[in-house]
Amino acid sequence: MRLVTGAVLIAAAEQAFAHAHLIGFPHAAFASQVLLPTSLVLSIAGVVLLGWGLVADRKP
Repeated sequence: MRLVTGAVLIAAAEQAFAHAHLIGFPHAAFASQVLLPTSLVLSIAGVVLLGWGLVADRKP
């Protein structure tokens, strides 16, 4: 379950990063201030959960 959650969080981080660069002129600065840190937090959480899932789901 941690692997799937990590993968979903990484995909959400990618979407937030892409949307931060796609939003047009009037709201671009505000969107970048919100979506870029969100992307960073989601990607870190996704990598941590993905790594945790890889370590925890290994069979002895």
